[in-house]
Amino acid sequence: MFKKELFGLIIIATGLVTLNMTLLWKMGDIAHFYMSVVFWCAVGSLLWDKQDILKQSELKSDLLSRVAGTILIAFILFKSAMVSSKIDIFLRIAPFLSGLGLALIAVGFQDLKKYWRELVILFFHGIPSVLTSPLVDIITSFTAQSAYFSLWYLGFNATREGNYVALPTGRVLVYGGCSGIEAMNYLLGLSVVCLLMFPTKQNKALVIGVAVALGFMINALRVAAMALLVASNRLDLFKYWHEGEGSLVVGMIAVVLFGIFYQFILKQDSKISKSSGK
Repeated sequence: MFKKELFGLIIIATGLVTLNMTLLWKMGDIAHFYMSVVFWCAVGSLLWDKQDILKQSELKSDLLSRVAGTILIAFILFKSAMVSSKIDIFLRIAPFLSGLGLALIAVGFQDLKKYWRELVILFFHGIPSVLTSPLVDIITSFTAQSAYFSLWYLGFNATREGNYVALPTGRVLVYGGCSGIEAMNYLLGLSVVCLLMFPTKQNKALVIGVAVALGFMINALRVAAMALLVASNRLDLFKYWHEGEGSLVVGMIAVVLFGIFYQFILKQDSKISKSSGK
């Protein structure tokens, strides 16, 4: 009986993940689609490590927990049929709700702590972007200032008026979509994944801070570069880096830089362990 219930949960989980990924692809949110692959793989890896425990344990959820979990999953299915835009916040909260619903059906409220790592990863996958949405205007202003300062520091005759960054032959408007808040949230989530899957003895707040700062700085430099492209009348390249594959490349650069930083942190851990062992 237990194996049948576990198999049923695996089928439901697979369906929910597939549904969320399909919606992201259909709505054209390609960046979030690829980030979702990372987060779902992280959750899958943690669950795979627990496969022996899952096979030997029983699904111990009470009636209230099963009802609550079923309602959450039914809500996800209902809302999924109504998504019409990639800016719908449901796409960001659906992974966490899916994980929470499945966990409630499997183990109930009393044993959610057994899967806190998986739930934390799913929380940081999309919830921060919803919580930080009121800060978009503030971050946008900081991004415009940083882009202007970068150009000024490099010797360009740049000026700034509000969220406009201008050069003598052209200017760009930094709006919410260019604020960099999405990159900051992605790297925040990625830092949490790294800390949970590859724990470090170093300052965890420093790791998270570096991740968020990298997301902001890389995006600010991207805005500065686009201002230069507009000033040089290279609108084809501007479109590529603003809307095309170039925007994804910039995101990958930020991810790679954070990966290099975290690898350095892990090496420091190794050195500390060896020195303490001596």
